[in-house]
Amino acid sequence: MASTQVPPACTPHTNPYGLRICQTPYAGRSLFATIPISANTIIEISPVLLFTPQEYTEHGQYTVLDSYTFVWEKSSTGNTMALALGLGSLFNHHPTSANVSYELDRSTQSIKYRTVRAIDAGEELFICYGAGRMWWESPSNDAMPTTPMTEEHELALFGQLGAESEEEAHRAPVDPSYPAPLWRVTSSPDPKTMPLETSVAWAMDVPPKACSTVVRLLQGAVKNGTLKAGDAHPIYSLRHLRTFRKAREVTKMLDGVPVLSHDSSDALSMLLALTSAHSKSELLSLLHTILADMDLPMNLYQVRVPSGPAPMRDRLAEWSAVWPCVFLPPGAGLSTKQGIPGSDAARATVPVDRAEDARRWSDARAVGRIRDGFARCLRTASLAAQAGEVGVGVYVTSLANDEEAIHVDAFDTRVRDNHPLRHAIPNAVRQVAAIRAQQRANDDAKEAVNGQDYLLTGLSLFITHEPCVYCAMALVHSRVREVFFLYPSPGTGGFCGAAKDAYATCEGVHDGGPYAIHEQSGLNHQYHGSTVSDGRRDRRV
Repeated sequence: MASTQVPPACTPHTNPYGLRICQTPYAGRSLFATIPISANTIIEISPVLLFTPQEYTEHGQYTVLDSYTFVWEKSSTGNTMALALGLGSLFNHHPTSANVSYELDRSTQSIKYRTVRAIDAGEELFICYGAGRMWWESPSNDAMPTTPMTEEHELALFGQLGAESEEEAHRAPVDPSYPAPLWRVTSSPDPKTMPLETSVAWAMDVPPKACSTVVRLLQGAVKNGTLKAGDAHPIYSLRHLRTFRKAREVTKMLDGVPVLSHDSSDALSMLLALTSAHSKSELLSLLHTILADMDLPMNLYQVRVPSGPAPMRDRLAEWSAVWPCVFLPPGAGLSTKQGIPGSDAARATVPVDRAEDARRWSDARAVGRIRDGFARCLRTASLAAQAGEVGVGVYVTSLANDEEAIHVDAFDTRVRDNHPLRHAIPNAVRQVAAIRAQQRANDDAKEAVNGQDYLLTGLSLFITHEPCVYCAMALVHSRVREVFFLYPSPGTGGFCGAAKDAYATCEGVHDGGPYAIHEQSGLNHQYHGSTVSDGRRDRRV
């Protein structure tokens, strides 16, 4: 249990909630409460000092700051780090019993710290630095006091879910200052921050008057599959790129090395194919055949081009600076599984604008219904634990259609049934099927639709923990609309990993399972997965 008396050796500090900075025998100085504090109370707002990736890589990481800074913003060139002033850098770490959470407020360059449950006078205040054992901790860190905290306590951030009764929970308001209470689980990058990736392609100079003829002849070669590009060979498609660029504006390469060019002519540089599609000798042989009737010098060189389309219109100029592009919005292009850039297949998980996505949760009514759904599945999980089962709870309902009154509660029954497949989600699916079968039996006008009662089309599912791969696949088969979960399942979950090789993990949920079943393009259904944003997403690295 946590200490109930504030140690005598304390550093003076003025704080409206009576927080004191006191010495501990196990982790140096730490913060303690001197008065009772309610759950979901902002107890500290710390301004931050920011360090650029270069500053931190070259200097900061070699100083004592390395133990106190927060990851503020990630980029392909490194992380911007933040040092919290005030009391922010004095919260100690507890891996399982953190009673304070924090939120990065980039608009004000500050960090908010709030209680995730009621705090007693004399209790030490902890935040969680991330999953797993910290580098300074021994395998058995018995010296650190433990303050038991249930999962319900941690959900105090999400509108006082720790309320004693259902009626009280409905009265408790969602805190409007808490940004983006839900976090979409997707391996797709944020279009505002995703890096520009390039590939190498073959090009050659063509006189302007010959362009139309050359294009017509090469298009014929693409259509019959001789030249690997376009629809016949979608993995080598260049359809997101323009064909021509002024030759004097092009950085030409030979064997990957830029070469000086003093071209002042009106010639146009024509994009031919990716170097991964054809070798130089192979492409030259093709061109001599395709363009046999044209007197053209075929001097091939290499150019860099964007590997895929610009993720948003605002970044099209950045992509076009490498090579002129066209903007292909998600869903544009051919309906195929072969990965044509810009098509649904190529973007099995389209870029997700995190800021825009967060605005969805500004609707107090929608957030309130989701909060109620979480409260319900938490109560079910508590009943499961009391019955000696695994403490996983599920609630299925319709958030989008009030006409279908489906309300199903289910939990894991593998212990009771002595059956390895009686997970909470399949149990819930069976209950939905049973309800619909009964409804049909009570309504003579309803026709029996063989084998479709189990479908969760249009329904939302709430679950306490990230579904395992078995359950994630069951939800694909049952056509669920969306899934909300509270806690990741490290090593076993079916949501938090990568859907494609380009992105290793789902941003912000690195401590979940290794798969992203819910957005695999090869399956016949996809659905959204969301988890509660607990303010620590940017710290989990």
